[in-house]
Amino acid sequence: MRRIGGGDVRSFSRRDRTVLIAAAMAALVVQLNWLSVNTALPEIAGDLNRSPTDLHWLVTAFMLGFGGAMSVTGWVTQAVGVRRTTAYGFFFFLLSSLVCAAASSLSWLIVGRALQGVVGAFVLPGAVAMTAGAFRGRQRDIAVGFVLAASGAGAASAPFVGGLLAEAFGWRAVFLANVPVALIAIVFVRWRLPAPTGPKGAGRRTPLVTGACITLSSIGLAVTADRGTAWGWSSTSTLTCLSLSLGLLAVYVILERDSSGGVRKRTLYRDRPLHVLTIAGSTSVVGLVIVSTFSMLHLQDGLGLSVLVAGSAFLGFSIPHTLAAYAAGHLGRLRNAHALLTLTLALTAAGVATLTAESFPGVYVTALAVCGAGFGLTSGLTNVLVQHRVTPDQAGVVSRQSLAIQYLAAAVATSFASTSLESLHHRVAGAATDTGAIDVIRRAAALLLIVGALVTLPTTVRTLRHQQSEPQRD
Repeated sequence: MRRIGGGDVRSFSRRDRTVLIAAAMAALVVQLNWLSVNTALPEIAGDLNRSPTDLHWLVTAFMLGFGGAMSVTGWVTQAVGVRRTTAYGFFFFLLSSLVCAAASSLSWLIVGRALQGVVGAFVLPGAVAMTAGAFRGRQRDIAVGFVLAASGAGAASAPFVGGLLAEAFGWRAVFLANVPVALIAIVFVRWRLPAPTGPKGAGRRTPLVTGACITLSSIGLAVTADRGTAWGWSSTSTLTCLSLSLGLLAVYVILERDSSGGVRKRTLYRDRPLHVLTIAGSTSVVGLVIVSTFSMLHLQDGLGLSVLVAGSAFLGFSIPHTLAAYAAGHLGRLRNAHALLTLTLALTAAGVATLTAESFPGVYVTALAVCGAGFGLTSGLTNVLVQHRVTPDQAGVVSRQSLAIQYLAAAVATSFASTSLESLHHRVAGAATDTGAIDVIRRAAALLLIVGALVTLPTTVRTLRHQQSEPQRD
């Protein structure tokens, strides 16, 4: 795939737009499916005779499969090619959607969601990495921002789309709707996406061991968070599961830092600002999942709103989220981009806290808009700023690892939040209707965002001081 010169930002050629549309479609369909199930959770729970809080695994399983599979997607893409990998990814995404739609039990549905996450990992990160590798300079930022906006549009509009489908046709339609979209995407990607012209190859090694370590570690942590209350936090089962998970995580870190086997340059592991951006992105994704999942439970089970009304209420979240994610591509090259990231994390935390203090609709809807814009901008900025710190040949690897960490962290956090909600309510039944307990969970998400802002603050201060020390230019 040819690169575009960094100096001309006036327009994209027809071929460039084709690449952007293909990448945006990939990002949109995966992200749309990721959170659209949130709106249908109460209906699924009623149909399968389960508590809504038990269904957090439908979100968690997707994120575990998505984050875990990303450890091998780069290797597979290099070996097979981005066009073929993306097309096959869409095909298996279609099949996994059919598995979910046909599910007759929660276990079946969880397996289908995990499969969706795995195949989604071959589609979404490839779209971002493909875009980052195809453009240079400011056009790369604009292009990545466009794809991230499509991704954000999918994630943000998912509750409304899911509510609309569930209200009209039942919860299975949420998954069946993926079928025609996936079929169109397969044709579009297979016949319209240009074949890569860069060097091919599978890299230094197959990252199966590291991938297994980080995936099993995340699953273990999620299981520990989910079953800790039932087993007892000091029980042998809990401590064993936690110890094994942390041990696997340590093995992953050791293997990745090994210069002879790591999938990215060893020097990048000493890049502190890169670690800070990954932490900031993780707090943003965790916050997004917690707020969207538990606010939807609050609106439906707590306030008794219908599926469609609750989904429509999230339009106030969706539109600002999409616009902010797109704007991140333009704002990422600002001299004060790190300061903007810190400020946005703090403002987003304030928006989340406001959700717990105001009644619906009133200020609540405004707070949703602040949260939507904040999550869109922080997610977009962290992705763009990560790209600025790496060379083009490492952009795909670093992007995938960063996204993997973010989604796996969100999976573990969601598991822990659901267990905490049941503990705060003192029983499983009726936990989703406990507004006070849900508010505690959302306040914890706000606190996490504050931590993210504090983590980025030293980098922001150093950047501002460096800019002030630079000689003035005429």
